[in-house]
Amino acid sequence: MRHFHLDRIESIEVGVRAVGLRAVALSDDVFTEQFPGNPVLPGVYVLEGLAQTAGVLLWESAGRSRLAVLVSVDRARFTSFARPGEVVRLAVDIDSQDERAARVRGVATVGDRQVAAAALTFSMQEMSRMIPPIYQPYWERAADTWLGRYPGQGDA
Repeated sequence: MRHFHLDRIESIEVGVRAVGLRAVALSDDVFTEQFPGNPVLPGVYVLEGLAQTAGVLLWESAGRSRLAVLVSVDRARFTSFARPGEVVRLAVDIDSQDERAARVRGVATVGDRQVAAAALTFSMQEMSRMIPPIYQPYWERAADTWLGRYPGQGDA
């Protein structure tokens, strides 16, 4: 199973907010076992999409020097479902961030319908503590791909 629950960053205002998108496809592995006959994206994957969107925002906001590691989810509310064929909009706003910790508020919507909302707290870690040097370019490439930055094209 893939563990990316973010397809791309639609917009980013470094230090302030980001909006990511997640297209829900019937071919997603989760639908082979989850809710047979009633395919809905489990809320934990919506939260993970919010956390991954926040992770890219916090990475960029920290000058690409620190990784955001999710440490707590507070006030999570699930108000609707995301289903195959829908696109989940993952909006996160930074409440606070320093070199040790960050807190964001996230809201996931499908169209004008709210799917989930939560407050997320992250520990901000030096990249070298979390990812061995040989794998660091892969993380950077993943973040750049989410941001629409591709080799030879500059920043999009």
